[in-house]
Formats: sequence, C-alpha cells, structure tokens
Amino acid sequence: MMQLRSRYLSSLVLAVGLLVAGCGQEIKKENEQLKGQVTILQKENADLKAESVTLKGENEAMKKELEEMKAQMEQMQQKMKGTRMGRPAKNK
Repeated sequence: MMQLRSRYLSSLVLAVGLLVAGCGQEIKKENEQLKGQVTILQKENADLKAESVTLKGENEAMKKELEEMKAQMEQMQQKMKGTRMGRPAKNK
C-alpha cells in the first residue's frame, strides 16, 4: 500500500511537472508577444505626445492670427464708418 501511494504520488508529481513545463513555454511565448505589444504602444504613445505638442503650438499660432485678423477687421470697419460720415448723403 505504501508503494502504491508512493507510485501515485510520483506519477502526480511527474504529471504536474510536465504540465507546468508545457505551460511555462506557453507563458514565455505570450510574455514575448506582450513585450512586443508594449514596445509598439510606447512608440505610438511617444508619437502621439509629440503630435499633441505640435498641434498645441499650431493652435496657439492660429489663435494669435485670428486676433490679429479681428483687429484688422475692426480697423477697416472704423475707416469705413469714417469715410461714410465725410460723404454727402445719397439722393434717392
């Protein structure tokens, strides 16, 4: 009976060992795939951060340009009002 239990236990240990060894290779393979995905995602993240900085700069430049255009438009409207006041009224 002791030998039977010993054989059973040995077989169980061997089966678990083989199972773990097989899973170990699968885990290593999955780990390598995940490392590759992480590398790709880190590069994409860096690229997106750089693009974000560029877009923020372009946005600020466009805001400045818009304000300058608004100021020019206001000056033009003031000139137009001034020239209208200096002219005689049109006859209808």
